[in-house]
Amino acid sequence: MIQSPYRRGADDGFIFGAYLTVMFFASVFGLSLLAGVMAVCVPLVIYRFMLRYHRSLGPLGSFPMLWMQGVVIFFCGMLIAGAALVVFMKWISPDFVVEQMRAVAAVKGTMPGTQVDLAADMARKMLDANFVPAPIEIVVEMMMLAIVTGSLLSMTLSGLFALRRRRESGSRGCNI
Repeated sequence: MIQSPYRRGADDGFIFGAYLTVMFFASVFGLSLLAGVMAVCVPLVIYRFMLRYHRSLGPLGSFPMLWMQGVVIFFCGMLIAGAALVVFMKWISPDFVVEQMRAVAAVKGTMPGTQVDLAADMARKMLDANFVPAPIEIVVEMMMLAIVTGSLLSMTLSGLFALRRRRESGSRGCNI
């Protein structure tokens, strides 16, 4: 029986949500090397999820099924990680956003004329105007970014799987 790409994506998205949550907390608690490695490995993690589904589908798999699975992985994963982020930024460390903005503002003047200096200036102006984004606003923006980039990654990987399937079926003399 073929498992729905929505169901498979949701199941994999649960695991991916835990992965993203660990990645976020690694960056928050100063384990930036771990967080960086985890961020770089996201395409590999998604590839593994999609490869497993691709193999389970056999010849019945298609580009849209794999793409949808990838989109659902990112959507569900970000829902889980987003909930953890909101809880952390709203109740566990309510000053987290302000502290991060102060840290960015503190680098003002260290690299004049660069984007770093512009970001520091903007952070200072936002703090002075008391224009600090709410945790839910930050998380919604992160979710939208992750879903869009995840969709593009999933599309690319689905295309690679489709090309592989076409090459394999072509080598057996079968034209699908």
